[in-house]
Amino acid sequence: MEPGGIVARGYYSSAESPPAPVIPLVVYTPTSRRRVEVEAKVDTGFSGTLLLAFEKYFELGLQLYERAEKASGLVAGGYRVELRVSRGVVELGGLRIPCDIYTTIFARRSLVGRELLNKFKTVLDAPQGAVILEAGHR
Repeated sequence: MEPGGIVARGYYSSAESPPAPVIPLVVYTPTSRRRVEVEAKVDTGFSGTLLLAFEKYFELGLQLYERAEKASGLVAGGYRVELRVSRGVVELGGLRIPCDIYTTIFARRSLVGRELLNKFKTVLDAPQGAVILEAGHR
């Protein structure tokens, strides 16, 4: 992908107030045999790649690919929760990225975090209601 080329586009969802930036993406099992389409909220407070809604994680069957080591996360309010972690593949605008995918029983929506966002130039244009991920300039 050429530097500066647009990889993916998102939008600001009015399902929250104030509207929140969202990126549509496709999540695959490590074997790419199963897939699920999700709309993940951009969350720069989440240091990982993708926190998948608990329901979508199991719909995809990622529990079959989980890592043995335990992971935990700190959620709003300062509570620590145990995270399940699986390998998987995230597709953004045709670009497939192997990565860790997390969930917890408390995950009701999917979140895309800094570990994935930092691979791109991320533009959050709230007045225009646009989210744009561009290829990096390295």
